[in-house]
Amino acid sequence: MSNEVNWSELHADVLQLILERLNIITYVGARTVCKNWYAVCKRITSVQDKSPWLIIFPAGRPKCGSCLVLDFCTFLLTGKYKFYKLHNLGNDFSTHRCIATSGSWLLMLDLRSSLYVLNVFTRERIKLPPFESHQGRLRVERRRDTTFIINKSSVTARNAINKTNAVLWVDEKTKGYIVVWSIGFSYMMYTRVGSISGEIPTREGPENLHGCQDIAYKDNKLYVLSRQNQIRILDFSQELPLALPNNVEHNPFTNDRPWRVKIGVTVSDNVLMVKNRLNKILKILKMDSEGTSWDTAETLEGEAWIMDLGVTVPAVNGTKPNYIYYSKDKYVYWGDVSTQELRMALDVNSNRKFSYARWFIPSLREL
Repeated sequence: MSNEVNWSELHADVLQLILERLNIITYVGARTVCKNWYAVCKRITSVQDKSPWLIIFPAGRPKCGSCLVLDFCTFLLTGKYKFYKLHNLGNDFSTHRCIATSGSWLLMLDLRSSLYVLNVFTRERIKLPPFESHQGRLRVERRRDTTFIINKSSVTARNAINKTNAVLWVDEKTKGYIVVWSIGFSYMMYTRVGSISGEIPTREGPENLHGCQDIAYKDNKLYVLSRQNQIRILDFSQELPLALPNNVEHNPFTNDRPWRVKIGVTVSDNVLMVKNRLNKILKILKMDSEGTSWDTAETLEGEAWIMDLGVTVPAVNGTKPNYIYYSKDKYVYWGDVSTQELRMALDVNSNRKFSYARWFIPSLREL
């Protein structure tokens, strides 16, 4: 009797138990082993790593359609970096810029200053409406390929977007999406599935709620940090966004130096605000129970804040509780809130082939 095992004939129930325990990269590879394995994968409705990964983008080299991803929690366990390379993302991928993520979907800005959404595992692309199609106070007209006329001021659109904030949400099942981005401090735009798009006013209501220096999105709500460090909340559950009355109009940093300020939303929908430099957390605040002012937060209550996503996640599967995960271009940090120190997670500068990195939580849904 032969001792050889025909893995393609492994019992489906046993195989499914194995596949469900794989990380998402290994799972994607397992789908291509044979027809039987692929059929079992179709029985698994979705795969999601609940811990943060890093996606590392290539420098702007021509015809480079790949990137690297890193399971950071595995690195913490082993002390060794194990990179996975994702191919066939498009010959022009390296010259485009990622400005937001949702699961395994990336919001990309191409060389013509147009936005699209890309799934790095399935290679699906969703083309978004061009900037000039949006209607509202912001008037955009394209000249040549990358120069826009924005309310009579000529500006390179790519430069404007590179200095902006954006959020992306994609429904893995229906492929419905919502994209919100700002152009400078003064303009905010949105688009959603069905070619519905428009402008979000940034100069309505009290002056202290004007402008946009950061945004976060969770459960059909958009949280906007104004130029004076106050919060506007908009409801996106309907076709058109609706401003909610429960804004926070108290500025906790009135007399402080103007450090970088970011916002996030916890698992239980509490709003957080942090003031930090690249490698140091200076102060974390949490909106009080009445939603009118801010309290100092000494802990994240066992959660981890993925600042690139604007949300906290449960500290499971190796994710460190009360830690912040943060990136800014080539600088990738993580650190304990209690010590207020951010440590470098990855030195992107050490390899000229790569340009920048972002934290993300990969996911894949089988159709």
